[in-house]
Amino acid sequence: MAYDTPDRESALLSGGPADGVRVRLRGRPGLLQVTYPCEVEESGDGMRVAAVHVYRRDGRSSGELRYGYDPAAP
Repeated sequence: MAYDTPDRESALLSGGPADGVRVRLRGRPGLLQVTYPCEVEESGDGMRVAAVHVYRRDGRSSGELRYGYDPAAP
């Protein structure tokens, strides 16, 4: 399957919970946010909670577009 199109390109996420995942992007954003839903226990009337993980564009990569996991990001 071809991931690159004229308006999008493929990027690889490296490290963290989404290690090895490929995404298609438009415009090479500086960071990506990956979320995972969390189960809400008591008193969660209609509430949704998600764990947030940040990936930053790796400018050192000379070939493939890559984003590395940033464990220090809030």
